[in-house]
Formats: sequence, structure tokens, C-alpha cells
Amino acid sequence: MRRVLWILGGLLLAATRPVFGLEAGVAVCDITPDVEAYEVPMAGYGARNGKPSLGVRDRLQAKVLYLRDGDVQAVLITCDLRSMTPEIKQAILKNVDDLGLTAENVMVCASHNHSGPSFYRARFWQLQFGKFDPAILGPMTKSIGNAVRRAHDSAQPVTVGYKKGLAEGFTRNRRWGYDEARRIADGETPAINPALSIVRIDSDEQEPLAILVHFATHPTILGADNMHLSAEWPGVLQREVEATFPGAVALYANGAEGDQAPAGAAGDDAYARVEDFGRRLAAIAIELARDVQLNPDVILNADRITPNLPPFEFSENARNGQYAHLMSMAEDQLPRYAELQLIQLGDWALVGLPGEPVCAVGWATEAWVRSAGFSEAVVIGLANDYIGYILNAQEYGHGGYEVDLRSYYGPGLGSFIGREAGRLARTVMAK
Repeated sequence: MRRVLWILGGLLLAATRPVFGLEAGVAVCDITPDVEAYEVPMAGYGARNGKPSLGVRDRLQAKVLYLRDGDVQAVLITCDLRSMTPEIKQAILKNVDDLGLTAENVMVCASHNHSGPSFYRARFWQLQFGKFDPAILGPMTKSIGNAVRRAHDSAQPVTVGYKKGLAEGFTRNRRWGYDEARRIADGETPAINPALSIVRIDSDEQEPLAILVHFATHPTILGADNMHLSAEWPGVLQREVEATFPGAVALYANGAEGDQAPAGAAGDDAYARVEDFGRRLAAIAIELARDVQLNPDVILNADRITPNLPPFEFSENARNGQYAHLMSMAEDQLPRYAELQLIQLGDWALVGLPGEPVCAVGWATEAWVRSAGFSEAVVIGLANDYIGYILNAQEYGHGGYEVDLRSYYGPGLGSFIGREAGRLARTVMAK
């Protein structure tokens, strides 16, 4: 076994292949549907009753980070969308099938934007978010595919670094109101995760090429009354980071946001609050990005697993609630496997989960991945597919919206996902 010295936090990492030197390329593309040519319902709020968007407040984008280390490739694609579908990922891959990219090394994630388009073919989702014209998908996936190609073709030697900080006061636990008396009696406190992580990638000229910002909370400052497409506060955050680092592409990836809602936004109306939240969060990200220590010797790996999900299981309230008539449809149309993905950069990992993990599940998943030998795990939600909310048994027992309307695989889903992520991490670490 040949060894490579990789220094980040003073750690020595063993590798099974020689160092070629990490390369990276970036690209940006527009994925805003044409709301004049097509009826485009908006995802995220069932209260919109499937009504089409009335226009575009600001453009939606996809950002591509292409990575290469010799014959090993990995791609991270972030999108201003509510969630992801396997159909979109496969269409992107089909557009770049000559580049040697596969489902194993391409991760596509969404910001969980509640002011973006609905594009779900399953009738289960269309009954809640509206029926869409499938013609909007072709231009979207072609645009992303072309961006992947541009990022691939522009790859250059880079250095990379990671830094974690805190963004206090930007998020609150939105589930704390459910079963609150019991929570207090049991000694619980609201689970809140203020962690904000930065991945900075610089060119050989020591200029920032890409800055990935990871922070877990819902983009729900704009409510169901907003009928214009917008990238919400993640769009503002990315815009501000790019303005500070000209020439760099800023990407945003959400985390274990299932019980995290935005807090502290100020302004006279919702759009002003979106600007305030995004700008202030960007300021913290920018300071972290300025202080990252970079390293050229970072090993790259990528892999995924698709374990079968637990059997469908619905809460008592779900079985007797407003969506009870959709249960058979859910069992027929919702995923039967979970796509879990990991991109390794040195001794830390980007871990993609196909839904909305709550805070506790995110922390547990991090622990499982670290137990495989990684020093850090960046848990990215809304990646590659959507299986609903991912809760642990304790949170499942408190009920509420996330349990009764958006949970389909029972109280053991969270622990299942965490263990499987740990299994994937061990597989990647053994390469």
C-alpha cells in the first residue's frame, strides 16, 4: 500500500493509489422554467392548491463543482429546487454519458426551495403541489448537463480546505410546539444546529474558484402567498458570497433541516426579510471562507449505496387524517430504496441523504460516518431523491406535521439511514 501524506488538522491519511493532484472545475446555469410558455405550479406548500406561478421574482440556478484526482471523478450539483428526483439525475447523466460519470459519483441536491417549481410525475405529489407540464424538464436537465460539461472541461489544479463555525440565532426548532408538555416533563430541550460549514477551493493562482456553504434550515421566509419563482434566502447568500469573491462560484447545500426553520429575519415584508437573512448569513460564511487553511494533497473518492427502505408504516394520525385516502397511492408510488451517497475529500466527507433528516438524525449520521474514520461529516439533505422526513424514534413519538403528513417508513427510519451511511463510509474509507 502506497501512502500519501495529507495534512488537515495534523492528520495522516493512508491511500491505496498514488497522488495525481486534485483538480476542479465549476460552472453555473439557469434552470428557471418559462412561466409564460408553460403552467408551472410551485412546490413546497400544499396551501397553493396547485396554482401556477404568476411570474419570476429572481432567477433559479444550478451550480456545478467537478472534481478529479487522476481517474477518480466526483460531481456535486446544487439546485434552487425543493427536492430532487431520480428522473432528473438520470437525465443529467444521459446528457454527459461520454464523460465517464455515473450515479455513483454524481450527487445532485436541492436547497429545499419552497418558491421553486413543482416537477413531480408521481400523482401522489401532483395532488398536493399541482400537475406540471413535463416539457419544463428537458431544458432544465440539458442546461445542467451542459454546465457539468463546462466544469469538466475547465478543471485545473486546486487546493482545498474546510472550516466550521457557528451562525447563532438563524434557526429555531419548528417541531418544539408538538407535544410540548411531555417534552418538558421528559427534560428535553429544543434541538437546534447553528453549525455553518465552508468548503473553499482555490486555483493555482490562490484565487477562490468555488465556495460551498452548508447550513441547515428551511428556505421558508416566503410563504404560500408568494406565487413568484425565487431562490429565496439561499439565492441571496450565494449572490453575496460571489460578490465578495469575484470569479468564484458559491454553492449552497442544505443539511439536516427537517426540524429547523429560519429565525431572526428582519424587514417590512417577506422579500426584505429574505434579503436580511441571506445577507447576514453570508457575512458569517464570508468570514469563515477568508480563514480557511488550504491543502493541495487531498484524496478524492465517491460511492453510493441503495439499500431497501423499511416497510411502509404510517402514524395513527396519518391513518385517520386528511391524507388517509392517499396511503395506497403512497405505497405504490414512493421510493422503495434509499440512495445514500458519499464524496470523500481527504479525511472528511460530504454525505448525501434523500430526504429531510431532523437535527438529531443529522448528528447521529455524522457520528456513524466519523466512526468509520472520517474526522468530519457534512450531512447534505434533499440529495438525489425524496423519501420525506427522516425522524428518529423519539421525534416520531411526538407526532406533528412531519410525522403525520410527511413520514412514510415508520419510527426506525432515522436510525436505519444513519447506520447505512456509516456502512457506506466504511466502504469508501477502505478504498
